[in-house]
Amino acid sequence: MRHWVHGEIDFFDRWSSSYDRHVSQRFLFEPVHRQVCEALVAGGAPGTIVDVGCGTGRLLEAIHHRFPEADLIGIDPSQGMVRVARSRFAGVPRIRIEQAGALDLPLDPASVDVVTTTLSFHHWNEQSASLREVGRVLRPGGRLLLADVLAIGLVGRLLRPLRRRHGAVFRDAAELSAMLRAAGFASWRGRHVFSPAVPVFLVEARVGRLGR
Repeated sequence: MRHWVHGEIDFFDRWSSSYDRHVSQRFLFEPVHRQVCEALVAGGAPGTIVDVGCGTGRLLEAIHHRFPEADLIGIDPSQGMVRVARSRFAGVPRIRIEQAGALDLPLDPASVDVVTTTLSFHHWNEQSASLREVGRVLRPGGRLLLADVLAIGLVGRLLRPLRRRHGAVFRDAAELSAMLRAAGFASWRGRHVFSPAVPVFLVEARVGRLGR
């Protein structure tokens, strides 16, 4: 699990029991999750969706409501988060939760239609290698939906020096574009999740296919 900033997994282990009650769920994560779900719906019905950095499984729950026939896999390096997520989906056969990190996904090559990750990417120390791993498990034409803070615009650039206090790094557009292309994504497009003053973006990229 070396791709996460040292100590952060322990932090999320401790937070896992109260994570769903935190105010950020309503004011940050829920709006982001809605945008991700809308992007999934717009792209058609995928067969297999993987959420990397799934936490307690709230996004997976929202996706399951919209795509009850899809196979969903949640992946998180935190044992505490995995424990809560597994409890949430006990008895739901189409959802499974694995304890792993983005650098070592326990999935076969070209086995996934969509990978999602929400407000997790900036915690990955080895972002380039992890994106290559995401590209490995996606089928040709498969999609990555990545929602995170980016160093785009004035606020995004101001937040960038905080990266070592919270996560690994907030990437700018040029850096992210280079990493996505190196990972096998033909192109990407992004849009603000909130207002332009809030540097949280939803990025959609496809493996081996030009952007629309």
